[in-house]
Amino acid sequence: MSELFTPPKYFKNVAFHRHTDRTVGWLELFYDLVYVATLIQIGNFLSDNLTWLGFGQFIILITVVWWAWGGETFFQNRYVVDDWVHRLLVFIQMGAVATLGLSVSEAFGGLYVQFTLAYVVTRLMLVLMYMRVQHVDENSTVLARGYMYGFSFGLLIWLGSLLLPAEFHWVGWLLGISVELAVPLIPKMRRAQRQTDVDLHHMSERFGIFTIIVLGESFVKILDDSQGTVIGLRQMAFTFSGLLVLYSLWWLYFNDTAGKVVDMMHNLKPVVWIYGHLPLSAGLVAFGVGAKKLFAETYKHPGDPVTDKYRLLYTASLVLYLVALALIDFGLDDGHTAKTQRTQALIHLACAGIIAVLGLVLTGLIPTLFVSVMMVVMVGQVLYDIYETRQLDNADTVNEHH
Repeated sequence: MSELFTPPKYFKNVAFHRHTDRTVGWLELFYDLVYVATLIQIGNFLSDNLTWLGFGQFIILITVVWWAWGGETFFQNRYVVDDWVHRLLVFIQMGAVATLGLSVSEAFGGLYVQFTLAYVVTRLMLVLMYMRVQHVDENSTVLARGYMYGFSFGLLIWLGSLLLPAEFHWVGWLLGISVELAVPLIPKMRRAQRQTDVDLHHMSERFGIFTIIVLGESFVKILDDSQGTVIGLRQMAFTFSGLLVLYSLWWLYFNDTAGKVVDMMHNLKPVVWIYGHLPLSAGLVAFGVGAKKLFAETYKHPGDPVTDKYRLLYTASLVLYLVALALIDFGLDDGHTAKTQRTQALIHLACAGIIAVLGLVLTGLIPTLFVSVMMVVMVGQVLYDIYETRQLDNADTVNEHH
């Protein structure tokens, strides 16, 4: 047992990241793919449960899975360790995450015990990782123990949810995940976090990779459900507008947000930047489901108005995404960006409001026209971004000549 908590010799010497040239490792990429596979199952759950209740359950599921991913992500960002014990803990985590994915379809039904225990195992592995950390450097004791105790308390609540009536077990989940989400925000933990360097480049890259994998999952959903489809003019028109919306989602995050410097000197901004990626992921998964449903309607019922629940889902997914982008932009450091990120955030919020209104009032359009209207708003943001970039480039050129 003592071997479990004996750090390898190279771990003693390199405990914290103080450089910005680290890249995401192969184990981290493997780890992310398992999570995305689980997110696909959560998307399938939403597809099969398109009601207000189903959407609320979808948000709970994706919050649980995203937070489990975030815990490991920040551990890997702060600590350099890659011995066989750490890999074993990660592999056990991955197996538990896969079990979460297998349990999603009946997480609020007959498989709630399995889902609960899978999450408990996932979090328990992270607690063991932090338990090892406190044996490495005394400067890390406060941070490591804070996460150990906070997450362990959350796990006890998760286990306690099994004592609730089956129809109310999700209440225990919400309480447990709320406790865990609050742990990093405790003032004592905030002070400990500021004393423990994070690798900003690695963190931004890790979140960016996860985001682009989830974005690509939208293609998977549409292609998986549309095998054998004969592409006609109606489908081509829908595909054209739909792809422009998808490309806009990529552009707005990866052109202006990904890779930018987070403002770590501000107490609120890092929190907003990190937690803003939760609605971003939820919006992307919901977008994939909504796009898939609308494409199917275009093929099966080409002349019929868009179904209300699909229209609202597609609208909600874009609103979630744009609001998340605004939060993430707010968390960036204006001193390290050519554009004023607060202005970018306000533009995204304004467009989110426009899309919300359009989604509520455009009730009689066929799917292709509906998506085309949404496409105009999304592409409009991209065109403004291109215009603003050209203006900045021209200003830089003028300054160089002077």
